[in-house]
Amino acid sequence: MNILCVGNSFAVDASTYVHQIAEAAGLDINIHVLYIGGCPIDLHWKNFNSKDKAYEFYVNGNRNPLMWCDIFEGLNYKKYDFITFQQRSGDSVDANTFFPELTLLMEGIRKYSDAQYLLHKTWSYSKSFSHERYGSNPMNQKGMDDDIKSAYIEVSKRSGIPYIIPSGEAIKLAREKYGDVLDRDGYHLNEMGRTLTGILWVFFLTGRTDLDISSFVPSGHSYDDVTPGVSKEVVQELVKIAKQALENNRGYNLYGKM
Repeated sequence: MNILCVGNSFAVDASTYVHQIAEAAGLDINIHVLYIGGCPIDLHWKNFNSKDKAYEFYVNGNRNPLMWCDIFEGLNYKKYDFITFQQRSGDSVDANTFFPELTLLMEGIRKYSDAQYLLHKTWSYSKSFSHERYGSNPMNQKGMDDDIKSAYIEVSKRSGIPYIIPSGEAIKLAREKYGDVLDRDGYHLNEMGRTLTGILWVFFLTGRTDLDISSFVPSGHSYDDVTPGVSKEVVQELVKIAKQALENNRGYNLYGKM
């Protein structure tokens, strides 16, 4: 299975361990990310038209030698089964920021790929992170979660993309259990957050939550080359959270009830 994420740093964070987790379950899932830090949908559309070599290209959590490519080089790198879209984090609370560029981008890419389109729902910022819209009031994390959820449901309706990868829901549930310990700077995921979203993506893409990933140990992709991966015991708790996130996502999963 091959997936292309037309994204930004949140796409890299969410997908970093998908390949490794799939391997642990005896599956072959390959994740490719067209990456520009903080990239909004309208810039992806601009780059589609200008063919700017503006993207770093990630394959299975690693920067690929195909550096500073344009969007078409990424599209032609593999034959993809799925292509994901997401808004930059600060704009993910507002469905209107996706349009009309998302529709135009979908139409443009369709000329080059018959992949199934997916939406990737991102997560809110930590309670301590100050943002121009949400400030640093801890109550505003819930407000951002609620706004992101509403926005992606609306985007799903307006774009005609029926399936949503609920990374934001998984992070929200994990915070309810562990507190604000899943990011490294207030909004980018740390190893625990990346492991959770990786598990979620594998379950979502396969339609299976009964996969045995007990041999998975995060390795090789730490953002600072120092931070250790999470323990196997924590991984098993994250499995439970990923399952609950998909249960809460009913109606937007690839394979119906999970």
